Amino acid sequence: CLKCDRTQEDLAGLFLRSDTEGRGYLTFDGFFQLMSMYKVEVESILQPCIRDSRGLIQVGASKERFFGANLIEKNRSNVNGQEHISISTGAMKSQNFSQELYESRIASLQRFVSMTVMFHQMGSRVQNYFANTSFGLLGYRMDRSHSIMRIATTASPISGAEIRDRAKIIHYMRKVRHSVHIISVAWLEYKRRKNEERNNDFELKSCSYGNSK
Repeated sequence: CLKCDRTQEDLAGLFLRSDTEGRGYLTFDGFFQLMSMYKVEVESILQPCIRDSRGLIQVGASKERFFGANLIEKNRSNVNGQEHISISTGAMKSQNFSQELYESRIASLQRFVSMTVMFHQMGSRVQNYFANTSFGLLGYRMDRSHSIMRIATTASPISGAEIRDRAKIIHYMRKVRHSVHIISVAWLEYKRRKNEERNNDFELKSCSYGNSK
């Protein structure tokens, strides 16, 4: 159904979409069909086309305050006076996939460039300091000494998300190994006590049998 917070441009787009014959007004059947649309259908109609005249996808810059803000606003509702946000599983998966693409293609490059610039600036300042304070006697070239930055600025081959997931797996594996170790120690202690009891019973039976003779 239509929401009252739609902009005038959205309402005009819905009207033009429903007025297929270009009469400038809607019939009762067309109005009823428009009002009977589901929220997903309305969103699909109002979704702007991202392809140009050549059919190529043109993705514009996002104006969201944070990634996923529009998705939250479109799925926000009030149930019994309480704010409720219901996001489908498909939308959540698309958000995760977009974040993975951003991490592997943009965020990792930004970290690499910032780290490269930072370490290069540090090395350059140290190089200039010794050259200026010693009148050139202790001067050296940064690219021909042990302070070379090509090793220190090697980019991480995996993303931060993979490191976080791997850390969780390692944490759970440590818990499993600790549990297995505790169970193994308890089982060995149980076997030891059983063997001692069996040996004690055997010795008692042997002594009683010898005394009877």
